[in-house]
Amino acid sequence: MNKNLLFFTVLISVIIASTTHAQTVATFDDLSLPVDSFWNGSDASGGFNNGKAHFFNNYDSQYGSWSGFAYSTKKDSVTPGYLNMYSSANGKGYNNSDAYAVAYVSGFGSATAISLSAEAKGKVVAGFFINNGTYAYQSMLNGDLYTKKFTSHDSDWFMVRTYGFLNGNLSDSIDFYLADFRFADSTKAYIVKDWIWLDLSTLGNVDSLTFKMSSTDNGSWGMNTPAYFCMDNFETMDGVGIADVISQKQLRLFPNPVVNTLYADIDNADVKQIQIFDANGRLIREIQNVSNQNRIDVSAFNKGMYYIRIITDAGVISKKFIKQ
Repeated sequence: MNKNLLFFTVLISVIIASTTHAQTVATFDDLSLPVDSFWNGSDASGGFNNGKAHFFNNYDSQYGSWSGFAYSTKKDSVTPGYLNMYSSANGKGYNNSDAYAVAYVSGFGSATAISLSAEAKGKVVAGFFINNGTYAYQSMLNGDLYTKKFTSHDSDWFMVRTYGFLNGNLSDSIDFYLADFRFADSTKAYIVKDWIWLDLSTLGNVDSLTFKMSSTDNGSWGMNTPAYFCMDNFETMDGVGIADVISQKQLRLFPNPVVNTLYADIDNADVKQIQIFDANGRLIREIQNVSNQNRIDVSAFNKGMYYIRIITDAGVISKKFIKQ
């Protein structure tokens, strides 16, 4: 996957957090769903709560169809077709967990939306891990009766756009490509099949999110590509607003580029945790016991671009570095 993916242009920016107002993560694991099953709103409840967020669902009892959010523990990453709409592309949740959410962004149903609650309402959403569903993944990989196989020749792409709202007003939006075949070098083309962190912190203070999906594969009835994506570890920054941002000037990351040892020096903050993500958004190292001048051995890393996320008692900073 290419390091120039659009989602990582936002990971460089500041992520907002504090220990006074802790993060809350919706993992969907506490929804008590049996393994290899799903909830799709057939109880007409209109959605479900997890973490400090409400995930809306619209279920049509006449047709047995739904839109918005479901949650699932399905594990079938192989079977194509709409009967397998509740499985993630790799058959599991983030970090091999059982449960995750599934979004169906229907053009005919109510808005696919999330509303924040309690301390998280009107504050910052850090982001979530995103993946294709098996239904969409297989249709792009191989094509079927209704969809085309994605090719570099046609410069195909499949995208989800996330909108942030505060008091009914649009704050901003962020695009993420679940598949991209627009590269001049066709070997860089990809269809996402693993969990990747989608940073939403640059949306600013929000009280709700909505989603829209688009594709190069369209017909007379609209988009042919199945309008599904999967979500896990939806993270809110409870009680933290834009005013609490840490300046990136407080972080000195050196040497950069680095060969063997990377130092992260933080001013006026106690470091609690360090996370390092590769250029695909995958968490590859997590360090719990750290000091203010942190020495990190990166000698075993492959050459390329990485992102470091440093969680302190005053907030969180993210920056990129190059491993030579």
